[in-house]
Amino acid sequence: MTGTPHAFHGGASFEAIGTDFADLARRTEVIDADVLDAWYPPAPEVVAEIHAHLEWLMKTSPPTHGDGLRAAIAAMPDLTPAHILLGSGTSSLMYHALPQLVQRGQRVCLLDPMYGEYDHLCGQVIGAEIVRAELSEADAFAPDPDQIAKAAQGCRLLIMVNPNSPTGRKLSSEGLQRLLSQLPQDITVWIDETYIDFAPGVPSAEPLVATDPRLIVCKSMSKFFGLSGLRVGYLAADPARIAPWEAYSPPWSVGLLAQVAAVRALQHYSYYAQRAEETHRLRNDLAQELSQIPGLEPLPSDTNFLLIRTQRPAAELVAQLRERNLFWRDCDSLSPRFQGRYVRTAVKDAATNQRMVQIVRDVMRG
Repeated sequence: MTGTPHAFHGGASFEAIGTDFADLARRTEVIDADVLDAWYPPAPEVVAEIHAHLEWLMKTSPPTHGDGLRAAIAAMPDLTPAHILLGSGTSSLMYHALPQLVQRGQRVCLLDPMYGEYDHLCGQVIGAEIVRAELSEADAFAPDPDQIAKAAQGCRLLIMVNPNSPTGRKLSSEGLQRLLSQLPQDITVWIDETYIDFAPGVPSAEPLVATDPRLIVCKSMSKFFGLSGLRVGYLAADPARIAPWEAYSPPWSVGLLAQVAAVRALQHYSYYAQRAEETHRLRNDLAQELSQIPGLEPLPSDTNFLLIRTQRPAAELVAQLRERNLFWRDCDSLSPRFQGRYVRTAVKDAATNQRMVQIVRDVMRG
């Protein structure tokens, strides 16, 4: 392995809260917009179920392989449990599966910009050769299926996040089909759909795994379902891929509290769909407010976050906001092309968004 042992992530707000958890009330003093967790709570039915059985959920070992949760996940895209591999969040699944898909020196195509853990894992940990499909800055980094397909030629693996992070831009179903039609049959296509449920009019690619063995869909239940603290994720792929990974997966990989919360969340999807609609309104309002601040230019987004072009150096702006307990993300680690010009913020509830805008306005005036 070369380079740093870990990729850089958000979550700097825990520097203010304290990773010793000595005083959790400190969380109310910070705005943790450098991570993309849900601004809303889990569905009331989920919370009620956890409260009603909390002691039992905490002290009881879970079903060994999460069969009930696998069945609940598989039912939504009309797959079978054999298509599903559970994990304690998508990061654990990435580190479990990707080293089996690509070896040192083989070529991996990544979108640029894109979630940095893939670059770190494939490039620095595995030692693969990274090929970058550079998304057009002039087009606000919208994914271009033709350009991605061209960059991926000769690669063992194509990894994409849809909608993309940190840009928030989506590739439509038609765009995905256009991309897949141009790719060779011997390439593996890994699609991370962590934010897909926020994107209007873009169905998941999960059903496609039943007919296209090239596809692996990686999904998190953290962001949309408000379960980031419980760590639930899964892969959907051809059973021939899933079976050997399942054989090397440890038992009890997802805790009982997490399994129950995830099953109940899937049963109350309509609640989360309503929160997604609210998120779009909140995001648009936040973007409008931030666009009125000289030196900031929010880019279009289909998700629960905004990528913002800044005339002030990103590291300087982020540090100044942090002094006021507002945590934004400096995006330099997410693309070699950013060069201190981009920051990212999560969308919060209306009151918190207004607090953010006022803090940012004051800092940018200084």
